[in-house]
Amino acid sequence: MKEWQKGFDLDYLKGLASKFEKYNSFTLGPFTQVKKNNIASMLDDGSLHILSEDTMIEISISKTSSPITMHGKTVIANKKKGDVTFGSMIGDVAELEKVVNKYSDDCWMYVWAEDVEMNTLAHTCNFCQVGPKITTFGEMYMIYYRGMARPFPTIDKAEYASIKKIGDVNPELIQGIYEKLQKLPEFTNHYSNYNKGKSWGALSLRGYRPEPEFITKPIEMNDKWKEENKDVNFELQDTLLYDVFPEVRELVKQFGEKVHRVRFMRLKPGGGELERHTDQVDPDSGGSLGKVARLHFPIKTNDDVIFTVWGTKGNEQKIHMSKNECWFLDTRKPHMAVNGGDEERIHLVVDIETEKKLHERII
Repeated sequence: MKEWQKGFDLDYLKGLASKFEKYNSFTLGPFTQVKKNNIASMLDDGSLHILSEDTMIEISISKTSSPITMHGKTVIANKKKGDVTFGSMIGDVAELEKVVNKYSDDCWMYVWAEDVEMNTLAHTCNFCQVGPKITTFGEMYMIYYRGMARPFPTIDKAEYASIKKIGDVNPELIQGIYEKLQKLPEFTNHYSNYNKGKSWGALSLRGYRPEPEFITKPIEMNDKWKEENKDVNFELQDTLLYDVFPEVRELVKQFGEKVHRVRFMRLKPGGGELERHTDQVDPDSGGSLGKVARLHFPIKTNDDVIFTVWGTKGNEQKIHMSKNECWFLDTRKPHMAVNGGDEERIHLVVDIETEKKLHERII
């Protein structure tokens, strides 16, 4: 018997793990799945309650006070020492309801936002919806609270925006950019782990090096990359390609003055896909005042280019961004893109600091 088994028979642990198939179907990364090693730990510390053969619930007591974040540093609530948390729930909802309602103290419930049955359970047990907790893998928990009156942080309304059309733009500027797309050099394959089919590429008009093919934001990269490039000077600047597209400067200035990265982003045709994911490695990102908003301007597209975005209530939205439009996209929220058409999709993607006028459009 291995140490991680905590004295429990391996077949017993595997049998319990098999009951979490539905729960695990909502996960996208390896760390949120309930597996035999998690179960051994929960059995050992007494947090896993087995109510019947197919019904289980994890009940834990907070040992310290800690914030609950939507993502990054966006705090939506504060958990206190002694609070009860329900999670990893499977099986018969009537049995689960009886156990949950035995607790009268301050309680939290974590359920997958897309698990309709368990969200219904939270409402049935008189929990109030606090907001989402979004993992870096693109998963979304819905957080619920029940207990004594407790103050919650005031959050900028822009934090709840996932995707939104924020304006129409001058079609002549879009057409001027479109007519010069053939002057673009070869796109750089994007370094994202979710670009597994290598169908997503980019070019910089403004970035952290003068070369258009350099599409990286250094702060987003891992420690190994930073060490390997410690002697390189990275400074936000226009690339050699920007002067070819003066229309872009004219287009962008109606949304703000503090422009960060400006890129063309291509998605290949015939099912080119950027898988469901989030971009939470950039601490500057967001639509709140002072944050850096991500704006999309479709330059070349077709009706079969679809963005799927998951809102902060767990709702799935399928969006087609049309030419001559500007869209705000909060990439910290789960999103994916598919080009099901026969032509490549090229968007002008602008990162721009959120000032008052842009903020008003977002909220």
